[in-house]
Amino acid sequence: MSSDPQLTPRQKILNEVRLLLGAGLITIELDPEHFDVAFEVAIGRYRQRSGNALEESYLFLDVQPEVAVYRLPDEVQEVRSIYRRTIGGSSGGAAIDPFSLAFTNNIYMTQNPGALGSTGSGMLATYDLAMQYQSLVGRMFGRDIQFIWDPATKNLTMERRISSPEQVALHVYNVRPESVILIDPYARPWLRDYTLAWCKQMLGEARSKFSTLAGPQGGFTLNGEAMKAEAKTELERLEVELNNLVDQHIGYPFVIG
Repeated sequence: MSSDPQLTPRQKILNEVRLLLGAGLITIELDPEHFDVAFEVAIGRYRQRSGNALEESYLFLDVQPEVAVYRLPDEVQEVRSIYRRTIGGSSGGAAIDPFSLAFTNNIYMTQNPGALGSTGSGMLATYDLAMQYQSLVGRMFGRDIQFIWDPATKNLTMERRISSPEQVALHVYNVRPESVILIDPYARPWLRDYTLAWCKQMLGEARSKFSTLAGPQGGFTLNGEAMKAEAKTELERLEVELNNLVDQHIGYPFVIG
């Protein structure tokens, strides 16, 4: 039944959770809404804690004069950097960039120590120093744009005055679609187990309301407290797996300090 091609990835994982709880053998007191809520809690926790819930990409943004705030698409979760075509001003790619000219001059006008009296590209150290020079003047004279990113409203605020149209590149992290996460062989088991644990938690809360029920044979005891304890243990284990990056198939990296 879980392999029915007509089922969506979410329906498949929720069907597996029902079967793991014993559906078909015993009566499960949860409604479909409870399974959906448990899955929403799981996917919400995963997006909050796991780097595997994001994907890295680049966007191009046409910056307009005197406009500081830009609304980015809803799938953008984080903005890491803004890259400009030139660093000499706020104009487009046709502008002459004095710092790039200075960088080129430092590279190609340097005497090559290996050939006395000749010009050349210099040594690797020359390139390294020139790149450091370009980075320094870029920070001092306008290459880098300071910004504020609001992940709730998706507003990107540039902390500078733009005087002419310009196209910039944004280094961003996008939210991976739910359909993609659910076919990830490392993320899917975590989501299934977290959903199952929350279903056990809800079942335990319901069954612990009445610990014993009267019956013709003297009554019987419900396993509400046992299910809550089992759910708590599973949730703690799954949180540790997120901390150890198990869901990202890379394991926890080597850390100094």
